[in-house]
Amino acid sequence: MLLLISSRLRQHFQALKESVTPSPALRTFLVEAARAFNAGHYFEAHEIIEEGLDEVPSELWDLYIGLIQIAVGYHKVSQQLWSGAGRMLQMGLEKITAHPPTAGGVNVEALGARVRADIHLLHNRRLDLEAFTRSPPRLQLRKGGG
Repeated sequence: MLLLISSRLRQHFQALKESVTPSPALRTFLVEAARAFNAGHYFEAHEIIEEGLDEVPSELWDLYIGLIQIAVGYHKVSQQLWSGAGRMLQMGLEKITAHPPTAGGVNVEALGARVRADIHLLHNRRLDLEAFTRSPPRLQLRKGGG
């Protein structure tokens, strides 16, 4: 019985996180951060997200902290700081994957898959910086602001 209640609460919480949409102000920060991130300016992306943290609803706080950690992790990849990159990407991945596939205006599922693949490459010392640069990670946003 307790397991069933726990499962229903988890489903309700996930649905709640899925339904929370960013405010227009947060959406502006998110779009700007995605542009920087997708241009390979990971450090700038992390700074932009940090600037918008006052706009983040509590239900999405960990998601946005995870996005910051992922942006920092990819900045470390670009600097060839492999150990720090792996740590930051792992911490960010743990935070974002606690959210539904499309939470807070972000395609969490796609980003999580890419981060997971890059962590695997880093742990096996197989991340090729040239290949990474040719096919960089993307921060994809959900259409329509939510």
